[in-house]
Amino acid sequence: MGERDGIRQLTMLAHPFPAKVVHKNPGGGGSYVKHSTVQQRLIDVLGTAPRTELVQVIRGNADGRSGADPLTDVVVGVVLRMTCTVDGLECVVEEAGDCELPSNWKHDGARMKDAISDAYKRCAMRLSVGLSLWSQDDWYLSQKLMDQDKAAGS
Repeated sequence: MGERDGIRQLTMLAHPFPAKVVHKNPGGGGSYVKHSTVQQRLIDVLGTAPRTELVQVIRGNADGRSGADPLTDVVVGVVLRMTCTVDGLECVVEEAGDCELPSNWKHDGARMKDAISDAYKRCAMRLSVGLSLWSQDDWYLSQKLMDQDKAAGS
């Protein structure tokens, strides 16, 4: 998939999400979009889902629930590699994702799923998807890229 109406894929990836899909984080720490929304943006712009590879599983200890014994040697995070083609260039990004509260999950499979989802969204952010949520009031990139695309099309 390439440009649409003279707009680069990078510009489309960086475009902020509509307010209706942005949610306030109940635990604090800003806003977020669901994993499925990030996946839709990637597929829509790239024409396919990016390739991913689990690079590392990070194990460690975590606090138990409400005074319960600590959890030992459980999945607390992962490193994920994402590979895709953006505007004809191969992009490879790696990011760590964590299992925010390891004691919330009954087993390592659920902890790994949570950590992979976090790492996936962080990889997408390195491609500019949802970067506006991290930047908040300092966000300028999507307008700058759109202005460049319009100038190139003139």
